[in-house]
Amino acid sequence: MKIIRQGIIPTQPRKKTQSKTFPAFELLPSGRWLAGWKAAEKKTDATHKTVQMTWSDDRGETWVPAFEPVKLPEIDGKPGQAISLYFLALGGERVLMLLNWVDESQPELPFYDPKEESLKDTRIFYCFSENGGESWSDPLLMDTSGVGGPVPLTGPPIRLGDGSILCQFEVNKYKGDPNKWIHKSAMLRSLDNGITWKNPIIVTNFPDMYYWDQRPNVLLDGTTLVNYFWTLDGKKNTYLNLHESKSADKGNTWTIPEDTGIYGQPGRPVQLQDGRIACISIDRTSLPVITIWIKEGLYHPFSAKLEVYRAEIPGQDSRKVSMNEAWQEMAAFSVGHPHLLYLGGIEVLAYYYAGRHHDSTDIRYALISLEKSGS
Repeated sequence: MKIIRQGIIPTQPRKKTQSKTFPAFELLPSGRWLAGWKAAEKKTDATHKTVQMTWSDDRGETWVPAFEPVKLPEIDGKPGQAISLYFLALGGERVLMLLNWVDESQPELPFYDPKEESLKDTRIFYCFSENGGESWSDPLLMDTSGVGGPVPLTGPPIRLGDGSILCQFEVNKYKGDPNKWIHKSAMLRSLDNGITWKNPIIVTNFPDMYYWDQRPNVLLDGTTLVNYFWTLDGKKNTYLNLHESKSADKGNTWTIPEDTGIYGQPGRPVQLQDGRIACISIDRTSLPVITIWIKEGLYHPFSAKLEVYRAEIPGQDSRKVSMNEAWQEMAAFSVGHPHLLYLGGIEVLAYYYAGRHHDSTDIRYALISLEKSGS
């Protein structure tokens, strides 16, 4: 395994967009790499925040100037801002994009309320491009009313072998809800290429267990999915190792998450053509380190690893942490959200955000060959 080349997406040095987080990459049939991210003046509770995107037609050697692909409308008379976006190639030059909208009718309020353990209203919009991401249709609001809470996206939509698409998100608690917060990982399915979204699927729903940041992907058979979680034990106030859940029926049902033996926060996994599964994670305990982990198949243990990025700065998380302390630490992360994009053969693209200060970060990527030792 080796890193072939690393890069940073170039952007204009502007204070209003100096914090770049929540990266999203997609590979189109033409070979184009789409890339997007949240851009803000500071990482959390910023007055100004938006999403930006760009693309490269030469495997990351050059990028077009970053731009805001769409503006999201008001919902029920309330203004909002976009806080994340994700892409899915649909064939040819057609692309689906999902975006998170957050209520900004009271911008002075924090996104996460530590007194209630609630979030601002967070919704999902979607739109389409017919020209490889260069322009987009008007955004449409996804109906997530059946899940009962704010719905932050947790990653890109997933296309299964039968053509259906899964939208992945978390279900949190609305402000003013007096009930105990029970965190859920969930999905919605589209059977018509992203036009409509129905039939909510609850992936995790365990009181006092927080299976945050679900990172699912479909395997080569088009039916089986594997999902990794950043895991917090709410009773013991302790971060646990990454946990893994599996689905053998297109995401309809999921196994109880199991310990992987790897500590940290996971990213999207991929399966290579030879059947190996690669997962990426970040461990911030002593200093932030991003690592790719490899196993020979779904039911094998992880047996190989490659360090992708090491930040020579102090550690940024605590294994013993309360819920509100966890949110405070997240606000101070300056390296995070690593993911993998499969490029074919034994090539993957690892991408993440990184910087020395949490309010000044860039979107970075590494082109990686995952050849086996001795090959």
